[in-house]
Amino acid sequence: MNRVRYWFVVFFIFASFLAVVAKSFYIQLIKGSQYKKEYLNKLVRTITVEGKRGWIYDCKGRPIAINYPVFDLFVDPKYFFMLHKKYSQDEYYLEKEKAFFNDLGKVFLINKKRLLGILYSNPNSRFIVLKKNIPLDKYKLIKEDDNFIKAFGFVKHFRRFYPDGEFSSHVLGFCFSSNKGAEGIERYYDKFLSGLTMKEKIGLDVYKSRVAIKPTDGLNLKISLNRDIQDFVHENLKRTIELFQADKGAVIVMNPYNGQIIAMDSYPFYDNNHYSRYSYAFIKNRAVSDAFEPGSVFKLITMSAALDSGVFKGNEAVYCEKGRWRLHNKVIHDVHRFKTLNFEEIFVYSSNIGSAKIALRIGKKIFYKYLNRFGLGRKTGIDTISETKGIVKDIFNVGDVDLANMAFGQGISVSEIQLASMYSVIANGGYWVRPHFMINLFGDNSTQGYKIEKRKILKGSTVNKVKKILRDVVVYGTGKNAALKDYKTAGKTGTAQIAKHGKYQKEYVASFAGFAPFDNPRFVVVVSIFNPKRGGFYGGSVAAPLFAKIMEFVLHYYGIPQDKN
Repeated sequence: MNRVRYWFVVFFIFASFLAVVAKSFYIQLIKGSQYKKEYLNKLVRTITVEGKRGWIYDCKGRPIAINYPVFDLFVDPKYFFMLHKKYSQDEYYLEKEKAFFNDLGKVFLINKKRLLGILYSNPNSRFIVLKKNIPLDKYKLIKEDDNFIKAFGFVKHFRRFYPDGEFSSHVLGFCFSSNKGAEGIERYYDKFLSGLTMKEKIGLDVYKSRVAIKPTDGLNLKISLNRDIQDFVHENLKRTIELFQADKGAVIVMNPYNGQIIAMDSYPFYDNNHYSRYSYAFIKNRAVSDAFEPGSVFKLITMSAALDSGVFKGNEAVYCEKGRWRLHNKVIHDVHRFKTLNFEEIFVYSSNIGSAKIALRIGKKIFYKYLNRFGLGRKTGIDTISETKGIVKDIFNVGDVDLANMAFGQGISVSEIQLASMYSVIANGGYWVRPHFMINLFGDNSTQGYKIEKRKILKGSTVNKVKKILRDVVVYGTGKNAALKDYKTAGKTGTAQIAKHGKYQKEYVASFAGFAPFDNPRFVVVVSIFNPKRGGFYGGSVAAPLFAKIMEFVLHYYGIPQDKN
């Protein structure tokens, strides 16, 4: 009997052991991954994290768009109540909790009553954001607080900052609070600058364990903008606007050979670090988004079409009607009462009548051929947003009066960047080049450069003749205020009436577009000042002096050898 009992006890113990082993095998090996997953799900919260946005640098490698850290304060209500229950009899913990609530109120103005309301309304929640976009100094005050409770925590992310502020705001644009590009280069290159969005698990247990993954950061962007020249342009555009009490203004400095934009600014200004304070009238980049009737700076097209087509040789004389000419129902005026001018003089002294007669002689078919070659009526394709294509009438709706008006820059609208592209053709020897900002995109393991786009549109002989005319405009004609002491400049003035509601007003756009040095042009500068109300309104007196000031600074800045004569 004792033997039977013995073996029964042995069998019972052995069977119990096998049952425990089998259960352990079932829990750890068969169901282990499932139980582990359920356990972790109770301890962790999955949140969305995003890689850092790439920085933007100027042509010298100086940062002009950077990131700075900000923090979101969150609380885990379930874990808070676990701690509160565990230490409900601990006076030290309860005093610490009370002090921490007071600290939150002082630093973040979070009302204790409201905070408790959030906690008690969501007792089983694992993640509630209490305060967003906390700066680093306030983050440290709480994070390093001796009373800090581990049921609270911070999520770190980054916001955009622009060291140059309003000086380069129209070019760079800005990002929304979500760190997505909203304007300018920030928006155009958003998909490259943005970091990849990924999921991250944050442990919220008593040990504050954290399972982290490193998100992929966005690419950095180097652009052709030179911060020194940009700042100089900005300050002097501002002075010119104030001097002439103008409404708007725009300036572009461009490399005519590769299309790089060295500087671009427009007025009114705005600070992209505080973009929400401004209406879109301040935010828009008028150098690319505004189309306007350019006036006599557009005569570059007329002279180029006339010479390149072979209809004019450049030595013809045209009778300019003593300053007043009726064409059908339209009367065209010149500022001065010219009689007969030769081809060059028509543009040097800016005769509208002479320009109109030249355009009518070459005809609208040839004229439109060269509008198309210069890319007018369509976007240049510059790498920013909101570019206008300008306004060019359908050729089938163009009569003699329309063609005559277009010959001297009325009845047709262009943008400032289109003017810069036009004058670059003459400066670089006859090539249309696509304007752009990008030099390269680069990351840890990759670099992507910009491919220059250019096409030949004018004969070399045409370019040489047009260059000489533009030089004489500065020496003898309407552009004398664009002359420099150390360098030969060339360009064209423009003064155009502003049309509103179909009627021309007593308001003007004063422009000057040109290049230097004359023998080997390095830069194109275009200036347009809208509705100057004091001190004159002609391009030669309003825009040409600013052109000269900017061009002189740029040439000396880059150490361009001075002209001997």
